[in-house]
Amino acid sequence: MGSWLKKAQMSSFRGGHPGHKGSPRGKPIKDRGIRWKESYHEKSEDVKKKFEKLLPHSYFRWEGHDYYSGHDYYVVVGPAISKRYGKSFFAGHKKLPKEKKKKAYSPTGEYFPALMSALQHARKKWNVPMPQDAVNYQKSDLASIDIPRHVKG
Repeated sequence: MGSWLKKAQMSSFRGGHPGHKGSPRGKPIKDRGIRWKESYHEKSEDVKKKFEKLLPHSYFRWEGHDYYSGHDYYVVVGPAISKRYGKSFFAGHKKLPKEKKKKAYSPTGEYFPALMSALQHARKKWNVPMPQDAVNYQKSDLASIDIPRHVKG
């Protein structure tokens, strides 16, 4: 038997790679029981304040701890700008760095034409709570708003 086949069999016997369905870390984030709490830090607090003035109740950020993997994550939903979609609404998530002082990089996610679509996506994908004060803004509501390029959500 070839050594690659033995390795493959042993790998599947041990539960496979971390994304394998037999592994607890292979569970989708929404099924991991993460308790999401609305949370803003220095940079995100400034973004929240800016959007509260321009488009109230349009920017949301949550943090939660995944006890399966031991990592902290954040989810962000709000106005954003991209080269491909222009001004739209973004829903994305990212693992937070272990060291609190390290920079958290931009989240990975998707763009939507309406805020409610982005929030529903975040609810379905990561099981974040639906904000009671969210307004169903549309892409057209963003036309007159200045969104800095570095804001990805």
